[in-house]
Amino acid sequence: MSDSPQASPAALARTAAEAVRTLNHTTLGGDGLEQPSDAYEVLGELSTAASRIPQLLGQVGTWLAAALAAGQLGCDDGTDPAAAVSGAWLFISDARASASSLARDLEQAQQQLALVNGQPSRRGQHS
Repeated sequence: MSDSPQASPAALARTAAEAVRTLNHTTLGGDGLEQPSDAYEVLGELSTAASRIPQLLGQVGTWLAAALAAGQLGCDDGTDPAAAVSGAWLFISDARASASSLARDLEQAQQQLALVNGQPSRRGQHS
């Protein structure tokens, strides 16, 4: 076991968001993508990342429900936090489904590129 402090969930989520921002800049205008294999690999890694999001969101929702049930939540305006947690859970459920769909779509996009290479085939070309 490591003696180093573990990063907080919020800090790790911030790092993930920053990684996507950096990817956006790195691939702007096609920069950073030199071969079809680069696109294939990026799509695969993003599919893997998206496939992990539903579990994370479920754990966040479960924590919220448990904290609410334990009386650990309140609202700044004095209202019952149950409605806010319930509303958040609905959006979390939708986001879990969206992330699963995103993961599948990215995997399918990746698979479409499985046989694409960086050199055009001579078949069908006229000399």
